[in-house]
Amino acid sequence: MSAMVALRRFIDLLLFVILIGVELALRQWMPPQKRGFFCGDESLEYPYVASQTVGVVSLCIIIFGIPFFVIFIVELFRQLSQSRSNKQHASHDGADESCHCGRRWKHIYAQIGYYLLGFLMTLIATEIAKRCIGRLRPYFFTICKPRLSDGSNCEFEHNQGHYFNDYRCDADVSQRMMAEMAMSFPSGHSSTVFYAMVYIAFYLQVALSTRGSKLLKHLLQFAFVMLAWYVALTRINDHWHHWSDVLVGMLLGTLFAWLVARYVAKFFEGRCTSSSAPAKILVHSSVASAQSATPVLPAYTFGSVPYLQHHGPNHAAYGQTYHNYGYVP
Repeated sequence: MSAMVALRRFIDLLLFVILIGVELALRQWMPPQKRGFFCGDESLEYPYVASQTVGVVSLCIIIFGIPFFVIFIVELFRQLSQSRSNKQHASHDGADESCHCGRRWKHIYAQIGYYLLGFLMTLIATEIAKRCIGRLRPYFFTICKPRLSDGSNCEFEHNQGHYFNDYRCDADVSQRMMAEMAMSFPSGHSSTVFYAMVYIAFYLQVALSTRGSKLLKHLLQFAFVMLAWYVALTRINDHWHHWSDVLVGMLLGTLFAWLVARYVAKFFEGRCTSSSAPAKILVHSSVASAQSATPVLPAYTFGSVPYLQHHGPNHAAYGQTYHNYGYVP
């Protein structure tokens, strides 16, 4: 490993450590904004569900296990197929094999690094929004049972429909639980899982070949996006988030997945301008055909075209039968 490569990897590691430090600092020193509520708000009266359908452990398996496994398998087989194709044209010695092995791990390292960078940025953006907004979760009334500053609560009729910001919880709620109740917007499950699955869908679009099956790649993309969709919907069904929290989380994760795929990993680089080459070929061919003695017939026609017999001195060339693969002698 050269000194320049070692320096680059050290800088990459340092950037990841900084991002992780920012995330931990937000959790430690940025408490969520204390937000009030309207007495009688039915959106805050849902029951508390302690056992979530997709918990933190299951979420970590999805957002780390699936992308890492997919990237490892796809990159490994991509490099293996390239090695086999190269062996058909030239023989390789032991040094070449070690070079190919190093290249495989380099590609895997790069793709995982791109993914982790976007994931940390998505996580930080979600955490900032959670703590700046301080939206109460749907089970707020069930857990907190708020007591207002005058000693009354929301069961009194004169408090119905009024907004209150000064309150305390009658129930024995820890500080951690109090902070958790005020971080509903946006949904962290939705933003991270949509980032993971949409990013992998983008990755498969450019990395997975369709020579074996044209439908396999798109079926995998659909399955991963549907997994993210299911996880997001469980957050509403478990009463841990409002529907708008989940929607914004989905959009946030998808946005970061597209930004990282487009500008960091550069999955789609050169694809927008790929049609310029065929266009130039068509232009040159049309110019050449215009200058040739025998005009080029349209590729989509079939049979003779007697109505072109008056086009120039070479009109006899049009009288012969032809089809879309060329002239028939």
